Amino acid sequence: MKTLNQEAIVLVALDIARQKGLPAVTMRAVAGHFGVTAMALYRHVADREELARLVVDRIGSHIRPAAPQGDAREDDVAGDHTTDHADWDDRARAWARAQRTVLRQYPGTAAWLIENGPAGPQAYRLLENLAAALAGSGLDDARTARGTALIMSWTFSRVAVEDRAGPPRGERADTFVGGLTTIDPERHPVTARIGQEFFTLDDEEIFETGLNWILAGLGADAAAT
Repeated sequence: MKTLNQEAIVLVALDIARQKGLPAVTMRAVAGHFGVTAMALYRHVADREELARLVVDRIGSHIRPAAPQGDAREDDVAGDHTTDHADWDDRARAWARAQRTVLRQYPGTAAWLIENGPAGPQAYRLLENLAAALAGSGLDDARTARGTALIMSWTFSRVAVEDRAGPPRGERADTFVGGLTTIDPERHPVTARIGQEFFTLDDEEIFETGLNWILAGLGADAAAT
């Protein structure tokens, strides 16, 4: 029998989350990998809610936003590579991209974060990473708080949408583009003009465009203060 302890349980749960998504992580599913009943897990994990928090916090430990090359501090023991010398917008962009990259590997995690909030210590490390970047732009604390919330909301909500995309994007795009032939271009002139491009934008472009516009707005706000 495999060794049964909290660390082993979290590792198995992580593997399930990666392969099938966070919603598939249940006490029964994890117990099955050890050849035991779910009751055997309760000596090490209180319940499914605690298990989910442990898993999400561990996923957070894999998110390591990287600053521009050469800007990492030598004493950065957390491995975040944050620095006072890196451009704030580069750091914020690296944060969002690192979040998206890792969260997409564990479907359902972004939606869990939206519904449940911080899972543990890693959430506060990542919050500090992003908030410190925005504070470095010259924003006051009130605007830093709002900007941080905006970037987090955009990142998590976009990943949640991507996780729940359903049919292959190409198939959905073909269906929507085909539907453009049924609309009256005089009644919906703008839709007729942009519809083809709108329905064929890929997730990467949508994410990056939104992130760029958010950062541009924050930069303009910082410059005005």
